[in-house]
Amino acid sequence: MTAATATNAALPAALPGLSVARPRPEPPGSLTASAVFGWRALLKIKHVPEQLFDVIAIPVVFTLMFTYLFGGALAGSTTRYLQFLLPGTLVMVMLLVTMYAGIGISADRSKGLSDRFRSLPLWRPAPIVGALLSDIARYLLAASLVVILGVAIGFRPAGGAPGVAAGIGVLLVFSLSLSWVWTTIGLLVRSPQAVIGGHPAAGQIAWVLLASAVLVAVVAPATVRLYARRP
Repeated sequence: MTAATATNAALPAALPGLSVARPRPEPPGSLTASAVFGWRALLKIKHVPEQLFDVIAIPVVFTLMFTYLFGGALAGSTTRYLQFLLPGTLVMVMLLVTMYAGIGISADRSKGLSDRFRSLPLWRPAPIVGALLSDIARYLLAASLVVILGVAIGFRPAGGAPGVAAGIGVLLVFSLSLSWVWTTIGLLVRSPQAVIGGHPAAGQIAWVLLASAVLVAVVAPATVRLYARRP
């Protein structure tokens, strides 16, 4: 052992207050970072439960009000009218939720948090993807409330449980693609406040999925560039 090696080995023991440089930890991967930001968005609900108003109150109010207020007059019975009302209510409620990601991104930008996130060794689009992932929980909660309430008051889907699950899946894909539009708007406007059927055929489902793919392909790259660019 050379004298230099022995001296370096004895330094920590001789100088207890001397800190030894340690290698920096590896930055989290894209999936991990996105999941962390998604969990962060969900934790906001704990402090601001009013965010769930659109997800809980609107499905319940719209389903009950339109069923019992107009069902008898328009379809002859509430049960018959519910077969047409509930799918439309499901679409309307889930599409209303798509704006939450844009509102959250706009709020972070207005508070300067986006600049802090950009300074961290993270995958750059992680805050956006995380916000979109958190919206999935809102979509599923809204859809579950509408379907459970509808079944309780007489809704009987022709396709059964598999048909309902498939319909929600298609609607979930389109809602997530539409969320990219709201995130783009959230990055362009100055404040968060400004962000604010029947028997489907295979061809109709294909058009919905195609529109979703086009929306993501066109809007997602623009959203990521806007987020990465300094205001």
